[in-house]
Amino acid sequence: MVCQLSCDCNEREGVEIISLKQFRSLEEFFNKQVKSNIFTELEVEQPFYAWKHDGEHMEWFATKWYKCRVCGCLWEVDYPDFPAIGFVRKFSDGIYKARGF
Repeated sequence: MVCQLSCDCNEREGVEIISLKQFRSLEEFFNKQVKSNIFTELEVEQPFYAWKHDGEHMEWFATKWYKCRVCGCLWEVDYPDFPAIGFVRKFSDGIYKARGF
């Protein structure tokens, strides 16, 4: 008997992480997807924000990237550091698009 994996990426959207409860729920979801072999955790390769001015350069990287093995969707997760919020961003086509260059 072959077990086919399925995902719910189409029903999910990116969100801002504004509470510890929400963060814990999202963390549990992503960990469960990895353990179920639906998502693969990837090394974060690009900054989500880069700033250059007067010879200074700053880059901010997300905490984690996840790739859905079923549909190819890429998920970027930046953990909150309260009072600063975190976020989850979705790239349905699996191609990362940084903001702020």
